[in-house]
Amino acid sequence: MQKSLNLLVPALLLMLGISFTNAFTETSGYKENSAQHEVSPNISLNEILENHYKAIGGDEAWKAVETLKFTGSMYTKEATFKTAGIYKRPNICRIDYQAGGLYFMEAYDGKIAWQMNPGTRAGPQMLEGKRAKEMVDTCDFEGLLVNHKKKGHKIKYLGTEDVEDRGAYVLEVTSSAGNTDKYYLDSKTYLPFMIKGKTEIQNQVVETTIMIDEYIEIGEITIPFSYEFIVDGNPSTETLKIKTVELNDEVDDTMFSPPKLKRNLR
Repeated sequence: MQKSLNLLVPALLLMLGISFTNAFTETSGYKENSAQHEVSPNISLNEILENHYKAIGGDEAWKAVETLKFTGSMYTKEATFKTAGIYKRPNICRIDYQAGGLYFMEAYDGKIAWQMNPGTRAGPQMLEGKRAKEMVDTCDFEGLLVNHKKKGHKIKYLGTEDVEDRGAYVLEVTSSAGNTDKYYLDSKTYLPFMIKGKTEIQNQVVETTIMIDEYIEIGEITIPFSYEFIVDGNPSTETLKIKTVELNDEVDDTMFSPPKLKRNLR
């Protein structure tokens, strides 16, 4: 379970780095990134980030969204976990996972990062150190690629690569929590389709890959609804499928505080 959570963090950050409309949406008809596209050899980092921002909706679309809720499912070899999350500006969020009687939560309420793990049966536990910083980054409403300097993230343009049938601009992204990942942006759409990095699983650092797919166009907004998580050396993969996104509902801030009782987001 913890492996899924560790890999899910950068993907959710990426999903939150996408602007949304102010209506309820449900998946109905996917549009895949496809055609090979020639990269621009003289493009700058600022141009890449500006084009990415335009591709995901731009400034007006960002400002129109105050809250976001998603539902979906995480498919693993062992089980299927129902998942739901709520995000609220500027940087608070909560993410829930459930499989049968197992119910896991983690959140940041603007002051405290915490989790409830069914394996411990100890109630809410405060996150500390790097793990707490990672949770704060997870709750960044806009994601790492937007206003990164202001948020304390560092981005370096590494150049271009050919990945199967597409050209990619490769960005090295170091978060304020100290994690470093490589983001691969399609040279035609400027939408990320792969993230490569490292994570710690059972006290061992392993190479990880997240594949992002099934982009959906909703008005002028483009949203990915599929994430595949790959751990180096592990033959099985895990997949997150987003089913619905709900925007600008009123959300009580108590939803993000450590609960006395479980409160199902779904």
